[in-house]
This record gives sequence, C-alpha cells and structure tokens, in this order.
Amino acid sequence: MSGGYFDRSTYAMCEIADTIERDIARALQPKPEKVYENYWTIYEKDSFGSYHSYKDYMSFASYEDAESFLLLDKTIVKAEQKYADRRFFDDGVIFRSTTRYMSDTYDGEQIPVLYSIHHCYYDRYPDEADVLELSAETIDAMKEAYRQMRIAEIYATRVDRMMSGDDSEECFRERIKEDLAEFEKEYASKDWTFLDEDDE
Repeated sequence: MSGGYFDRSTYAMCEIADTIERDIARALQPKPEKVYENYWTIYEKDSFGSYHSYKDYMSFASYEDAESFLLLDKTIVKAEQKYADRRFFDDGVIFRSTTRYMSDTYDGEQIPVLYSIHHCYYDRYPDEADVLELSAETIDAMKEAYRQMRIAEIYATRVDRMMSGDDSEECFRERIKEDLAEFEKEYASKDWTFLDEDDE
C-alpha cells in the first residue's frame, strides 16, 4: 500500500507549497526596466454613468496639442463652470459639445457631451513582462507560509501512511522526526531565487 487514508489530499498541500515557492522566486527575479509614460489624452463623457477615451486612445505630447486637436471640431467649445462643479471628471470638465447630449441622464435632464484633457504620467513595466512585485515583509511571510504548509504535508503524509496500515505507530513517530529534520535542513539552505522554467 502507499497511503490513501486521506484520499490523496496530501498532494494538494504539496501543490500549494510549490505554488508559493514559485511565486516567491518570481518576486525575487530581476525586474525589467520600466517604460516611462508622459502624455496627454482626451476623455469623452457621452453617457451619464461612464466616460471613455476620445478618438481611439489618441495621445498628445502636450496639453496645447490635445486642446488644438479637440477644437478642430467646431461643435466643441469651452464648458461653463456649472459642469466642472458637478465633478463629471476627477480633474474638472474643460469642454462641451454644442450639438450632442449624454444618454441615460436622470429625469430627462439635457446635459451636453463633455470632454476633459487628462495628463497621464507614470512608470510601468513592458506589457509582456511577467513581474510580481512584493515587499520584503510579504516575501518573509510567504516563506513562513511555505514552511508551515510543508510541515503540514509531512504530518499529513505520515498519519496517512500509519492509518492506511503502511507504517506502525513507532515507525510513524520516528519517520516524522526524520522527515522534519531533513526538511529543516533543506529550508535553511534553500535558494529562494531559483525559478524552474519547466514549471511555468
């Protein structure tokens, strides 16, 4: 026999520990250089409940460029203060349509389609980069989670073998001590940065 008392549930513990180990290794891998983003874009609010990018996510080098492009449409003008006061956009309403109106407004209220010029300024990793960012404190906690899961796996495996009739009670107690001692040695010398590409 080879266990079975816990219906192979100990394998799930092993898989959880392996996943935690892989995630720690991923978090410890060197990070690719971030892509610097600094541009202006235009948001259009043509529905009361949401807004979206104007003209398929166009970007501009400056606020002035975005404003000039928007005002090429002669039906768009500077918005009155009352629309900015209603906080339709986080950074205030700048422009409005003179011919188009929002859908889904309350009580049939007529609100023009509104536009905001927004500054996008941030660093990000390349789109295809497999980056996992975790703090040192979180990684330490995950290492302890891995350790506890592996210890639980050892105990569950040994109980499984004893209750299935594979090991005697005396063997059960001795094997637990041996397995725990072996694991603690492995844990103390573990290379947490090793990432087995075959497991990806």
